[in-house]
Amino acid sequence: MLLQEEYLIKAIKYGIYAVLFLPVAVIPWLIFPFATSRGFLFQIIVEILFALYIPLAIKNPSFRPKKTLLVWALSFFFGALALSALFGLDPYRSFWGNYERMWGLFQLAHFFLFFVILAGMFKTREEWQKFLKVSLIAGGLAAAAALAQFLWIFFSTGTAPRPGGFIGNPAFLAAYLLFTFFFALSFKRLYIFQLSRENIQFLLSLVLAVFALIAILVTGTRGAFVGLAAAAIVAAIFILIFYRRRFARLAAAAFLALIVLGALAVANYGSLFAKPERISESTFYSLNHFDAAPKEESGLGFLSRLATFSVYDTTTQTRLATWKTVLASAKDYPLFGVGSENFILAFNKYFNPEFYIAERSEIWFDRAHNAYIDMLVMHGILGLGAYLFLYASCFFVIFRLYRRGVLAPAHALAFTLFFTAYGVQNFFLFDSFGAFLMWIVAIAYLNSFSGEREAGRPSFMPVRFIAIPLMAALIVVYMFSARPMMQSYLLAKAESGVYGIDASMALYEKALSWRTFGDNETRSRLALSVAKEVQGTESEVLPENLSRYLDRAIVALKENIAQSNQYHLLYRLQLSDVYNLKLARTGMASPEVEDIMEKSIAISPGRMEFEFALAQTAFLKNEYQKAVDILQQASKKNPDHPMPYWKIAQNYHFAGRDEKGIPYVEQAFYLGFGARNYKELQWVAEYYNAKKDYVKIVFLNKKIIAQAPQLVWPHMNLAIAYANLGQKNKAKEHAQKVGALDPSQQEAVSNFLNALR
Repeated sequence: MLLQEEYLIKAIKYGIYAVLFLPVAVIPWLIFPFATSRGFLFQIIVEILFALYIPLAIKNPSFRPKKTLLVWALSFFFGALALSALFGLDPYRSFWGNYERMWGLFQLAHFFLFFVILAGMFKTREEWQKFLKVSLIAGGLAAAAALAQFLWIFFSTGTAPRPGGFIGNPAFLAAYLLFTFFFALSFKRLYIFQLSRENIQFLLSLVLAVFALIAILVTGTRGAFVGLAAAAIVAAIFILIFYRRRFARLAAAAFLALIVLGALAVANYGSLFAKPERISESTFYSLNHFDAAPKEESGLGFLSRLATFSVYDTTTQTRLATWKTVLASAKDYPLFGVGSENFILAFNKYFNPEFYIAERSEIWFDRAHNAYIDMLVMHGILGLGAYLFLYASCFFVIFRLYRRGVLAPAHALAFTLFFTAYGVQNFFLFDSFGAFLMWIVAIAYLNSFSGEREAGRPSFMPVRFIAIPLMAALIVVYMFSARPMMQSYLLAKAESGVYGIDASMALYEKALSWRTFGDNETRSRLALSVAKEVQGTESEVLPENLSRYLDRAIVALKENIAQSNQYHLLYRLQLSDVYNLKLARTGMASPEVEDIMEKSIAISPGRMEFEFALAQTAFLKNEYQKAVDILQQASKKNPDHPMPYWKIAQNYHFAGRDEKGIPYVEQAFYLGFGARNYKELQWVAEYYNAKKDYVKIVFLNKKIIAQAPQLVWPHMNLAIAYANLGQKNKAKEHAQKVGALDPSQQEAVSNFLNALR
């Protein structure tokens, strides 16, 4: 049986068009839906397309990619990624990745296959123009969804969000829309006053470019904003060098002059490098400081975010600390790096306690938020070199084709500006599915200008030539996409909040029965679910099923530790916390828990979390002084971290020595500690009440009200404190609040107000 080749070509092209819409595809029933939806669908489509493409390319040489500089450069880049995965710290994790990112070598290889299919299937300029239009339509949908989300929230609440649209993340959305913006501007203008198809197409593309630009700006993504600024500078230089029109050159020169003057003004103003001064502890606890009215935030928060730059803001400091931490790995793993998706291992191995100065809660970074540092750390000098060589090849090809007259100025400018903006914004971000896909598309599109090819004559092909690779592809789809998709679905179902703990545990176990690369994530989330359920149980005696599930969580985490590199410390910390939870609820201490924590401290000496866990074990055993000693030792790693001081205070409180704990409480608050539950602060409030320290009473009770505004007693404390401080208006305000919250107190409130007069 024979199949006409033309039908096969159409099927492949329609599949390619479908891939272009994947950045706006979301399957909400999967765990991490924005990553897994696109990742699995992309794998499935590309595997099927490649199975159809292989026999076509074997039979008809015209469908094979030409051996160009960009093809070789891209092959070298993906080859470098493969070597880093093979020689990295955890090859299994490097190859398969995880559900949260879907960025292992297995999926990255599909981008290379997609490039090969693109370079082989689209031969003529007309085919590429159609392809470009379809990609712009997909980008237009993403921009429209983001703007609709922005406008809906803005007019509903009066505040401006950072929209993520179908992409889900504002920064990823902005990076993805860079392609749409620049290539929508590449359509050539003809005669604006004629009603022609070309002019309508130009106007529509111009409108799309404006929409994409607005969508990029409202995301408030600084990296994309800097990328656009860099592209604007390059555009001005391009015009000065290559354009002959005097007005355009004058405008470009004026723009560059404004950029230089603006840069000098910013440097002179000093806001970029102005280090904020920390107020003294005495000022921090003054009534004027914490009683001041909070600053109102602008409704258009994205504008202030774009306009406010400082190397000392939290985001910048966090990233600088991360870069400083992981760059140490480049010395030990210089050539191939630690491997794809192993950034977290390098981050843990070389963790610097100075990191806590910038960030205290989000301390498990799996990316540097800088694609070039990511490349160096995960893929070594070879990977970073291949990445930079690919960029250099793109610019070289653009210049060469433009000089030969193959690339029109509009296309040359679009390619130049896109690669400039994308390359610059990658100093502040890491690659995501949509942005990386359009980067590959841009390279394939640029590669197409290396020479058009005519299609071969239509012919026929035996069906068995297609059936064999297609069946092989379906097996691959089932093994490496369908099965993990099913596990992802069951995992999301278990965590949907619809089911009780028994049903959820059954779903976790069913998910594990699929035995895929997501098993470690599944076991980890199983343990978190059990811990959450146990913590929320108020009964003194732990129910038998929860006791059993705690033991299951311990076994699951031990499996994770046994199957992972030692620097994947999160599993060790989770196991420590589960052991402590079991000790707190059942009184049963494991003989190995302290050994796990001490080994973890030895593995990553800079981290403080394991000392916190070790101190918690001592605390639960009523060994308060031992816990204090551990925490004081931990505080020496970074004296600006508030948590050790708070935990020391808690230990002194339970030891019945509140007077010893209060200085540590105050140090913790001064350093930025925020209690998770107001109940943790009650003993501190009682201490201040007993000491009649009215200023501290105001300070603490305002913190409690911020967490639990429905409580009556903090308002009582505030009314009395303000009255004693001579601030009658504020005393009256809080007394009236007491009456509003608890009408039974109206008589007492009236007596209090009368006494104020």
